[in-house]
Amino acid sequence: MRLFNTTALTITLAAFAAGAFATAPASAQSRDGKQAEQSSAPKISLSRSFQKGAVEAQELVKKQDFAGAKAKLDEIQSTATKPDDRYFFGSLLLQVGINQKDEAIQRQALEAMIDSGMTPATEVAKFHYFVGQFAFNAKQYDQARTHFQSAIDGGYGGPTPDVLIANTYFNEAQDQIVNNQFTDAGKAKVEQGLPHLKRAIELQKASGQPVDASWYNKGLSMAVFAKSPTLSDWTKLALPVSGTPDNWALVLRMLQDEYPNATRDESIDIMRLMAATKSLKSAYNYNEYAEAANRLGLPGEVKAVIDQGRSSGVLSGTTLSDLYQVATSGITQDRASLATSEKSAASAATGKPAANTASAFMSYGDNAKAVTLYRLALQKGGVDADEVNTRLGIALARSGDKAGALEAFGKVSGTGVRKRTADLWTVWLNSSNA
Repeated sequence: MRLFNTTALTITLAAFAAGAFATAPASAQSRDGKQAEQSSAPKISLSRSFQKGAVEAQELVKKQDFAGAKAKLDEIQSTATKPDDRYFFGSLLLQVGINQKDEAIQRQALEAMIDSGMTPATEVAKFHYFVGQFAFNAKQYDQARTHFQSAIDGGYGGPTPDVLIANTYFNEAQDQIVNNQFTDAGKAKVEQGLPHLKRAIELQKASGQPVDASWYNKGLSMAVFAKSPTLSDWTKLALPVSGTPDNWALVLRMLQDEYPNATRDESIDIMRLMAATKSLKSAYNYNEYAEAANRLGLPGEVKAVIDQGRSSGVLSGTTLSDLYQVATSGITQDRASLATSEKSAASAATGKPAANTASAFMSYGDNAKAVTLYRLALQKGGVDADEVNTRLGIALARSGDKAGALEAFGKVSGTGVRKRTADLWTVWLNSSNA
């Protein structure tokens, strides 16, 4: 992406190139958004061997004979032996490059000015930034990173140099993909880029300016595809403010892929979060969810899932029709049995009947009844507490009790898929889209 303006560059540097003794105010934006103090172009004293040709080149620039000026500068370059010569050579060459819209020439000019040691201190970081841009556009990423880091060290550019450094690594990672996956080398490049992007987001936040959504999206997608150890951090960072259905689908499908042997009970709570985040994106997703609910004996949820898929336009009116018919035909009898199941759960020795009955009530949208029974199941014991707390959190979230849901999800322990799922429900509850 192009984040600089060559017109602004021309205005900033034109006075430097106008004459050996000309001065020009110039200011640079520091990383904290403040303006650096103004400085003047240096006083130049050209060497005798260089001066005559330099004056001729300058006259050609004034006449806007930029092709002639370039030829003359090429001719006299070897005579630019003093720092003053090299600085002045670069200032003339810069005007040629700008007017010819030639980034390679502009880069050569700025590098000559930097290397001369004559560039005012307040301008050095700015020059490094633009050289980094030119190197980036030329796909010379190692060199781009060096110059962007110099811009950062000099306090120029705000968060943008870090974004660009991150993108140099990400672009290199794209060349390390085999069978639609990053190689180890590609993953290593992603890991080098992610901290720079995170720092850019932090700098932008600190400045009080809104963060570009693409920064969150890029960091999240790269962390997902590289299976980064920092993926959990990126989900917590990105999803609360950029929790699009596409981003949620990316994260939740990756979670499913990471745990291919998850049980039906574990999987369905991931798919319930897909439904909540509107990230059920395909007929396959809906079929997967409906099949899981059917095998768990939840006809009400089967019907609700298929109805959602049809109303969203993802499913046609005939898709999953057999499963839909089985579910709808069994709902009346299933619902009629719930009162008896509720009474049995109250007198049962363990909480398992209460948990099962709670899931049935939740599948019909009776979240208040489900909450009561899930809590009874936890009180009686003899159940998988992590599973029940997850389901309790879902029922509370669906009923609008955010605080209660967060408390329930927070009680899910361990490091496996159940804990990861509960943590993602927590992220969604804390997002702007919940």
